[in-house]
Amino acid sequence: MRLTGRAALLAASALASVVVLGPIIWALSTSLKSDNHIFAVPPRLIPDEPTLMHFQRLVAEGVQWSFLNSAFYTVVSVAFAVAVGGTAGYALVRYPVPAKRALLVLFMGVMSIPSYALLLPTQVIFVRLGIFDTRLALPILYAAHVIPFAVWMTRAHFATVPRELEQAALVDGYSRFEAVWKVIIPGARPALIAAAAFGFLYAWNDYITATTMVESPDLRTLPVALIFFQGFHGRDWGALMAGVVIATLPPIVLFLVYRRYLIGGFSEGSVKG
Repeated sequence: MRLTGRAALLAASALASVVVLGPIIWALSTSLKSDNHIFAVPPRLIPDEPTLMHFQRLVAEGVQWSFLNSAFYTVVSVAFAVAVGGTAGYALVRYPVPAKRALLVLFMGVMSIPSYALLLPTQVIFVRLGIFDTRLALPILYAAHVIPFAVWMTRAHFATVPRELEQAALVDGYSRFEAVWKVIIPGARPALIAAAAFGFLYAWNDYITATTMVESPDLRTLPVALIFFQGFHGRDWGALMAGVVIATLPPIVLFLVYRRYLIGGFSEGSVKG
């Protein structure tokens, strides 16, 4: 029975690996093939003559600037959302905030509303404010989407931290800010990183918001820029797959570097929230 259970577990793991990693491996393989070999029959996973021509074409088309735009929008929105959400989460735990429960319910309600449902009225507001089609539009919207999640994640952690830790730091001569920064924040790292990862994935992979709020080619994000490689007479699969590989690398690196904090942060928020 034990051998049968292990075999079933290994088979399930192998199947899950194929389902998850298969598209990524195939995209990498296609990005390294010449145009003639992409449609070869039978298809081959390992290119006969690997080439970087599709990546070179992306650079020639200026896709690297769209990559930098996505990075800018993502970093700015995540940093702002985590800072504001973490501060709000701490305040909801440590201070007598009026209508605290109502605020938490409101945050949960905001998270349940699809952000795309509010794009058209938001676009009208942004046009009147003069920030439509600017570098401020996307970071504001991404941060607004992530802040409620960051509040819930950090609040779940701060609620488990004894007040005595802060009081001891204050007795040692720390200011309130120093006590929070040096005593509370280091322990909240998993929750903060989990909130940042959620915001990163949302902002980095967004397409609909970016196409609605940005029109100038110089402000396009990477997902929007890659769509232009779908021509009227057929898709440029080599360039598209090269773009997919480039777009997939940052999330993979993020997970590999912070996987320990991500697992701890999400499990902590789900159990203690």
